[in-house]
Amino acid sequence: MIADQPSPMGGGLSSAKSASHHSLPITTASHTSLRQQHSNPARKAPFLRAGSNNRSRPQSLHKKGPPVLAPRQATQAIHASEKVAGPMSVQTALKKMDNEHWNEKVEGINMISDLSEKNPRAIEDNLQEVVTALINESKNLRSSVSRVAISCLGTLHTNLKGKMDPMTEKTTAVLIARSGDVSNAFIRDDATEAVETVVKYGHPNKVLASIITAGAKSKNNTIRCATSNLVSQLVNRLGTTAALANGDFLQKLIPLLLNFAKDQTPKVRQYAKLSLVSLSQDSSFDRQMRKHCSDGELTAVREIVGDVNKKGGVDALDSSSASIFSRNGSVRKSVNRKLPDNLQLDLDEIKEDLNASGWERRLSGLKRFEEMTTTSARAIATNTTLVEAFIARLSDINSKVSLAAMETYIKTLPSMARFYSSEPALKAVLNQLLLSLSSHLPSRSEEHRHLAQTSLQETLKQIDSAALSSHFAAVTKKANVKQRPFLLHLFTKLNADLHKSKPKQVEVVALPILWECLKSPAADADNKRALSEYSRGLQKLLGERALGDAATSQLDPHKKKALEAILA
Repeated sequence: MIADQPSPMGGGLSSAKSASHHSLPITTASHTSLRQQHSNPARKAPFLRAGSNNRSRPQSLHKKGPPVLAPRQATQAIHASEKVAGPMSVQTALKKMDNEHWNEKVEGINMISDLSEKNPRAIEDNLQEVVTALINESKNLRSSVSRVAISCLGTLHTNLKGKMDPMTEKTTAVLIARSGDVSNAFIRDDATEAVETVVKYGHPNKVLASIITAGAKSKNNTIRCATSNLVSQLVNRLGTTAALANGDFLQKLIPLLLNFAKDQTPKVRQYAKLSLVSLSQDSSFDRQMRKHCSDGELTAVREIVGDVNKKGGVDALDSSSASIFSRNGSVRKSVNRKLPDNLQLDLDEIKEDLNASGWERRLSGLKRFEEMTTTSARAIATNTTLVEAFIARLSDINSKVSLAAMETYIKTLPSMARFYSSEPALKAVLNQLLLSLSSHLPSRSEEHRHLAQTSLQETLKQIDSAALSSHFAAVTKKANVKQRPFLLHLFTKLNADLHKSKPKQVEVVALPILWECLKSPAADADNKRALSEYSRGLQKLLGERALGDAATSQLDPHKKKALEAILA
């Protein structure tokens, strides 16, 4: 019998009974199939014999699905989740930026950029924390992180606009500092682009104050250049009428532009002068300047604008800068471009005519030179040998040629003055120019003397005083007793004009001429009168005490007493 056989499990009758019990079919409705039962971790599932069709394995608990919401409830839930997602995403981004790995930082910064466009409210609610983190990362030594952070600051100003005004001072400071980074051109370019967005979208008064704080007094030439350019962009953005009407803005703007207009770096001066000229052309300029600024500032602006106009106007400012900034932040000389062949041929022919042995051909060369300056003054300025050939005709041995040359000089000076003032090659020939003109001062010919004096007077009016000063001093030092009175008279005017912008240059250049005249004084009345005028002019500019101290160190007691007698 089956019951008497040993169980495969090794048990007795009880084992057989248990096995037969589990092998029985389940027929009652109250029992559920094993496949449909949930496993109970507290009890082990019964073991089935091999070959049984009812084998089953423990089943895991089924998870309940999400509750079904009504349409209105679903909409409210979506809005609620969006409100929570913003700050949560910002916090996630900040957490990533705080990570030590640079790729996590970049990912966090990019999240901030995306949020500023898609969910700006989230950034606004955490603005202080976000901007502080970005400023820190913009100083990161790894350029791949700092560049992304710098660009992100610009993106925030673009997307949030006026909401970023409370942070303008902080962001402008770091961006301007990075725009002067001469070690990495890419960082400098990114920072410049970012800070330009600050100028474009920020509140004008806040932006100007931030720019002044960040870069106005920097010792870095690149930063001052960038700052001057940003101020110019800000004025252009506002428009001259709005800028002049904004009293607080104008009171900060004018002193800044006046300082930049005297800066040692050409590009800084250029941007400042462009802004001042632009403001001065507005119909409300005089009225608004008198209302919001001092008389001294108005006078200084007029002098700068007049100086720009004397050198050829706004168009001459681009060429007045002797250097430009290269991509690596250094200063390099501008490169002269090759002239067209036909123009170069004309210049060569004029030079040959001016140097010709026949005086009639030299006169023809002067006429052609005058015609060329009306159409191609810049081309003439690039040809130093041609200019030297023309200057040589000013002291030509033939009186007709020299008279014609001085007349031509007076006619062509308005076109050429800006190049004499700015082009290094032409500055070098100013000494030769002044010597040629002054050679006619002791001439017996009244016509020659009159034209020479007129030419020298026009030279002082139209050519930059700073460019003329040292050359005028050299010519005055070499002058004879007949030339010196008129030259000292002109030098006194030159010093007065130059002292407004470069007082130190007056002290360095003009005082040695005074000592020279005192050590070898002329006895005639004209020279005494001219020396007295020159001495009093320097005393007025430098001050009585400063002039006295300088005289003590340079003159012996006898000569110093002579100076005191002149000034008495």
